[in-house]
Amino acid sequence: MNPVLESFNLAGRTALITGSSAGIGFALARGLAQAGARVILNARNAGKLEAAAEVLRAEGLEVLTAAFDVTSGEAVTAAVARIEAEIGAIDILVNNAGMQRRAPLDQFAEADWHELMKTNVDSVFLVGQAVARHMIPRKQGKIVNIC
Repeated sequence: MNPVLESFNLAGRTALITGSSAGIGFALARGLAQAGARVILNARNAGKLEAAAEVLRAEGLEVLTAAFDVTSGEAVTAAVARIEAEIGAIDILVNNAGMQRRAPLDQFAEADWHELMKTNVDSVFLVGQAVARHMIPRKQGKIVNIC
């Protein structure tokens, strides 16, 4: 392997990527897996998640799935604990889950605002905190937040 590429080798690492059944999260998962990481795709829709995983598996990449709602603290805590116990340590977390709602300010629904903030901001805190609680005692790990 090229010495420069070797510095990006993620063999033996496990990466959890939120919002990774499509779009940027899917591309990030593919890249991390191509660098040697075992990736765990995340989304709320289990069917869409499994379809995305199958695409990457067909490319010979090591991919697992974890369907859970990143906006629910209870769901996040349970999912991270399950991943750590059943799959192994999460070495890399990529907080990628996000959404967009567009409307003129004077017409923007308050419910849409709260949904947007839960998905784009609260999830970063919830998943980051849950994963950090495992990383800190190990004194290792990386958390990447996509904004």
